[in-house]
Amino acid sequence: MNDDNKLKGVFGCGLLMGLADAVPGVSGGTIALILGIYDKLLNFLSVCVSFFKAGFPKESRTDFFTALNFLIPLALGMFLSYYLVTKVLVGSDSSPGLLMEKETGPYIYSFFFGLVFISIREPWKFVTNPSINNYFLVLSGAILVFIYTRYPIESTSNIFLVISGILALTAMLLPGVSGALVLLTLGLYDEIVGYVHNMEVVPLMYFFLGGFISLFTFVPFMNRMLNNHRELTMSILTGLMIGSLITLWPWKESYDKGSLPENLPLGQILDDFDFLSIFITILAFLIGIFSSYGLKYFERRLRN
Repeated sequence: MNDDNKLKGVFGCGLLMGLADAVPGVSGGTIALILGIYDKLLNFLSVCVSFFKAGFPKESRTDFFTALNFLIPLALGMFLSYYLVTKVLVGSDSSPGLLMEKETGPYIYSFFFGLVFISIREPWKFVTNPSINNYFLVLSGAILVFIYTRYPIESTSNIFLVISGILALTAMLLPGVSGALVLLTLGLYDEIVGYVHNMEVVPLMYFFLGGFISLFTFVPFMNRMLNNHRELTMSILTGLMIGSLITLWPWKESYDKGSLPENLPLGQILDDFDFLSIFITILAFLIGIFSSYGLKYFERRLRN
């Protein structure tokens, strides 16, 4: 693949990651893992962090610009996709998006439920000889997501925007932990989406400051974990992806903005949704499963 096609491929990965990050319960890190660029993403981020920490050394400039050649088109794709997708999925107070309507919300959630469900095997395939420790970490990861979604917090101070930026970017880089879900549980999802759509610079500066803090703390830690404890790390990531399925359950009590809705039990689904809606939701789940093979095809094209 020539340089132009590589840039287009990386930009395409960014589009897919931005799409995922716009949906509460789906992580851009999950898509990066499915596409086979997760290690490269963390490595290039670590290169940039190390370059700044070392005071811009001349001997590291080549590696730094190589990293930027990957990260810039990826970031541009993510931002463009996030901006457009949240316009469609979230919408505004006067015109709610597809994700916020009872008539269409289940289809969107179901598609991503299927995609994440079939993709759980991606991190787990790196665990060659599973032991009790691996299974314990899988269970711990799943329980962690479950507990996190039970305790929403609400605050809107500038300091809290910085904290939310730290948590959201960390989550976006973790497969199975959704940055959008973090913002939703913090009561800031609609607010941050509004800031992006309206290009409100000041609150976004506080939010992105938190993101930069996360880059200089979490990314080096995660890179060391992958290099030195890959199987244990992938076990935790597998559990996080399993836990995210709780949030992606298609049938919910409500789909309103600004809240983390409760899932409906199986017995109540038939009372609240008609047969056609349930059928289309199941169909969206199957499309999500088959779309994972499309992403794997895109990964192979990216490597060649």
